[in-house]
Amino acid sequence: MLASLGLIILPLLALTEASPLHRRFTSATIVSGRDGRCLGVANTPGVGSAVQSVACNAAGYNVRWDINPGSGSVILSGTGLALDAGSNPGNNGALKVWTSYPGLYQQTWYLTGDNRIAITGGNQCLDEGVNGVQTYQCTTGNTNQIFNVNGGGGTPSSSSSSAAPSCTCPTS
Repeated sequence: MLASLGLIILPLLALTEASPLHRRFTSATIVSGRDGRCLGVANTPGVGSAVQSVACNAAGYNVRWDINPGSGSVILSGTGLALDAGSNPGNNGALKVWTSYPGLYQQTWYLTGDNRIAITGGNQCLDEGVNGVQTYQCTTGNTNQIFNVNGGGGTPSSSSSSAAPSCTCPTS
């Protein structure tokens, strides 16, 4: 009996060992690859507060976020407020924080393996333009769309399958 139980459990242990372990980044900074500035919200954030591009050590700004590799909400740490692209995300779109509604289209972001943060199922990425952070059509090779998640205790794991997460960006 024990031997047959061992024959069942051992292969299952191998599967769990081969599966990637995705840890949530908690209280991490989201830093633009373009200019090294962080996503931030002025202190005392509330529903509708603007998300801005600020110096990562700027006084008077919350620059800490909770984010998962893969798809999910991006939450301003210590609040119930999610990064929100508005009901009709498009090029040059402003970002705000709003009450978190998990699964809501404009609040569901995908942290890709190539350091992009894109709206899940859409074509808009976070983008650091000359006027600050915005949404813009995901474009391969656009360095305005590179964001590094620093600190927070997590590290994105690569997938054990051949299909590692990446941006589904148009080539033109």
